[in-house]
Amino acid sequence: MAKCKICEKEFEDDSGLHRHLRAHSMRMVEYYQTHFPRYDLHTGDIIKFKNKNQYFSSDFNSRIHLKHWLKNQPTIKAKEYCDKIFLNRKEKKKIEYAPSQVELRTIMSPPVQYCEILYGDYYKHCKDKLNLKIKYEKISEAAFKEIKEFEEPIVYLDTREQLPLKFKKCSIRVKTLPFGDYCFFDDAHTENCYIERKSIKDFIGTLSGGFERFEKEIKRAEEKHSSLVVLVERSLNECIAFRKLPYVSKKVKATPEFIFSNVRTLIQKYPNVQFLFVNGREESVRVIEKIFFSGSEYKKYDLQLAYDLKIL
Repeated sequence: MAKCKICEKEFEDDSGLHRHLRAHSMRMVEYYQTHFPRYDLHTGDIIKFKNKNQYFSSDFNSRIHLKHWLKNQPTIKAKEYCDKIFLNRKEKKKIEYAPSQVELRTIMSPPVQYCEILYGDYYKHCKDKLNLKIKYEKISEAAFKEIKEFEEPIVYLDTREQLPLKFKKCSIRVKTLPFGDYCFFDDAHTENCYIERKSIKDFIGTLSGGFERFEKEIKRAEEKHSSLVVLVERSLNECIAFRKLPYVSKKVKATPEFIFSNVRTLIQKYPNVQFLFVNGREESVRVIEKIFFSGSEYKKYDLQLAYDLKIL
């Protein structure tokens, strides 16, 4: 049941209450901020309202405010707060795995780098204290080194790829791939790694209207014991704020929140998929070659974290 704080009238659900607010000439944002005021823990400003769930689950208006607030807290309080973030997601979102860098950077949470400093070992803490499964190893500077030399390395390019990348260390051959856009000619070396390249527009379309088709592709890769790296040719910060980008059509109805909710769902549901956001097409070439030449290292580590740390 939902009760109007203005006139005490009761409704079966929030939808009825929200429609009723018109009778008081009041918008939802005004209603909740007036009758259920919540404040940014860092600045003391009223929490911005997008929807009811967001409003009641937010303690900050921005990640920068969260960062500054944590910086000023005793270590034990910072640990307790971060634990609350992870345990809430475990309960409400039913996550099984320690959140990856992409997951943490797209919710109101500090990134893995901060958690490493805070806990000493982020993955160990998630496993031992929070009872979350672990996908990745703690990353080191020695990761992604070329472990084998090839006389004539080849990258296979799918026949459907519209804007093929031009590789510097590998020659290209076109063939029909079962999934993804690129793979290395030596499957054993990479343990069946396939790269799905996405422009930012492709990424938005795939994770909105094309979501069901894309999930089927991931399932096919899983059935074939293959890994899929979804490589987006734009930085994660740009993609999070794609509504502000001039080259993204204003006709796009999907919000960044919706898109990245789908991304996080796939990351948790399919251990064989990773999302990696890089700074442009040249970076895509460099990163793909580094992934392929380093064999199966991509399976051991969080790729976005490795990229952010300039290890990948």
